[in-house]
Amino acid sequence: MTATDQQVTTRHAREQNRRRIIDATATLVRERPYARLSVGEIMERAGIGRTLFYRHFDDLGELLLRVGREAMEELYEAQLALASIRGEHGPEAVREALELPVAVYQRHGPLLRAATEAAAGDEVIAARQEALRRRFDDLVDEALRHISEEGGRRFADTSETARAVNLLSHSYLVDAFGREPRVPAEVAVRTLSEIWVALITPAP
Repeated sequence: MTATDQQVTTRHAREQNRRRIIDATATLVRERPYARLSVGEIMERAGIGRTLFYRHFDDLGELLLRVGREAMEELYEAQLALASIRGEHGPEAVREALELPVAVYQRHGPLLRAATEAAAGDEVIAARQEALRRRFDDLVDEALRHISEEGGRRFADTSETARAVNLLSHSYLVDAFGREPRVPAEVAVRTLSEIWVALITPAP
């Protein structure tokens, strides 16, 4: 085996171990709160030695941040589609846009729930979560301003409305998909669609 082959094999093994750690964590957080997780239990579930955890992550908080970042990037792409919706686009456009974030929570709901739980007791995680939340809030704030400027619904404070609707959506989707799915995806899409349509439709 050449040195290059060895490097490829090592990199592949490292990526496999990382994926096993992440998958084991995702499985465990479906079963219990973040506060009851331990590195030892995760590595036992992953079937690899405990010390290998620290070759990939500093601690459980960093694992959630790094894995959560991937989910957040997917969510941001979904939010871009939702933020482009205007009052005249109609309920079907809203529904199609909301299918994207619901699908992300279906895939990553347990880890997103665990990250929220971790933020409650970890200032570093909380600060990073808040920075991500502001990014989402700014996007919806801009969309609501456009709706108002184009003659749509008027808002007393678009930034606060944006924050409120994002917190509502996140809390609802974590509740729906943070462990085993509580409702089918189509129910979640329909529920959030009704809220968003009411939000962007001009008052009579």
